[in-house]
Order: sequence, then C-alpha cells, then structure tokens
Amino acid sequence: MFGGFANGLRERLGPLAQLAEQDIKTMKNWEKKDLVRSFRNQGLSYREIRQRTPFTISKSTISDWCKDIELTAEQKARLDKLFKDGSYKGRLLGSKTTQLARAKETEQIKEKARLEINLLTKNEFRLAGLMLYWAEGNKKRKVGVSNSDPELIRFMMKWFREICSVSEERFKIYLNIHSGQDEIEIKKFWSNIINLPVSQFGKSYIKKEGTGHRKNILYNGTIKIEVCDTNLLYKILGWIEGVIGRRGPLAQLVEHLPLKQRVAGPNPARPIFIQ
Repeated sequence: MFGGFANGLRERLGPLAQLAEQDIKTMKNWEKKDLVRSFRNQGLSYREIRQRTPFTISKSTISDWCKDIELTAEQKARLDKLFKDGSYKGRLLGSKTTQLARAKETEQIKEKARLEINLLTKNEFRLAGLMLYWAEGNKKRKVGVSNSDPELIRFMMKWFREICSVSEERFKIYLNIHSGQDEIEIKKFWSNIINLPVSQFGKSYIKKEGTGHRKNILYNGTIKIEVCDTNLLYKILGWIEGVIGRRGPLAQLVEHLPLKQRVAGPNPARPIFIQ
C-alpha cells in the first residue's frame, strides 16, 4: 500500500519527486515556474498542472508563465478531447450556470444601489466633484484633471462649468495617445464627450513604440483638461480643506511667488530660485 502511495506521489510531483517536504515549502518562484512550464511542455491542461504541482497556483498564473509555449498538434488534440469529455463538459456547464447566476445577482445589487441615489442637490454635486478632484486633479499651478474614463471626464466638465463657472474658451484640452492610433478620430471622440470643438485641443503627446508603455488599439487615450486660473485652484483646494475640517497643506502646494522668482538663501552669493 505504501509503495503505491509513494509511486503516486512521485508521478504527481514529476521533476520534484526527490524533494523533501521542507524543500517544497522553500521553493523559489523561478523553481515553481520551471516546474509549471515543464508540465505544460508535456501538454498538460491547466487543471492537470494544478493537480500535479505540490503548491497552490492559480490558472491565471499558469497562463502567464506558459503563454509563450506552443503545444504540438497531438497535445492540442488531446486537450480538445478532454474538453469534449462528459466530465469536463459538465464542469464547464456548471461553471457557466454559476457565472450567469452571479451576473444576475450583480445586476440586482447594482440596480438596488442606483435607486438609493436621488438627484443630487447643488451642494451634493459640489462635494462629489471635490472628492473626484481631490483624487484625480492637479494640486499645483493650474486647475486640471487627467483621466481615460469618459463618464468621469463628462462629470468633471459639468462640475467645472456649473460649480466653478469656467467659461468655454478657458478650457485647454490635451490628449495622451500611442503611436499608430488615429489622433483625429480620438479627438472627435473626446470632443463629443466634453462638448468642445476639436479646434480647442492643443498638441497631443504621442508615445512612441518601444517606450515600455502597453499599447491597446481600442484605447481612446488619456485626456487632460486644464484651466489656467490659480485663484480657482486656491478656491478648490480651500473647499477640500473645508470638507476635511481643517487648514491643511493643500493650498501650500501652490506657489505664491512667480515662476523662478529669486529669493535670499543662506548663502547670498547663491540665491535660491523658486519654480
């Protein structure tokens, strides 16, 4: 009996069959990755790999570690047969049923939450925008917010117009997009969101390929809304400090002095320049 158990354990662990339990507990991440990749190179499914590894691992991690491994035609055929097998099919159907039930439950939760939000009063709208600005907005030199979420930007533009009384011509708009994307179409997209003409957009920043930034051709870039009004910035920061109930350091982030104003330092021969 014990011999059968040992043989089963060795078959399960494969390359790690000779490792002691303590060795398994102290396996380095690269060792785990090598083991998982060795199983995948044998043509095993993610489920089979999880059954054989002597440590807990998610399917998403297996997928990430093995995404460059190309299975042979025979290995693919074997996996196709497994998925068509009754047991696998039953598990997939069960998983799909669970997903649909969860999706229905999620929508019910969201719908109930939506009904809990009444039409915002002006002050509630002011506070909601303040919290968004506190999280996403500029804290130095000029009023501004950058984001890629169209609904957030639509909300903030309404907030700037109605709460901050910013006139249309004072908005300065800039895009941050990737090389190869259609700048004209993306400008039209955001123009419809913010209800400003494309002619009011400034020069876009275009990230070149190979800069290390992930490229997504479906992505509409990041939009930056700016208003060059230091007094308004002070006002917004003051509102935020009013909400948190104290005179905090927020307003101190905005320099009172003009750009590069020279002030006396500890060494008169080497003045300090304030940016």
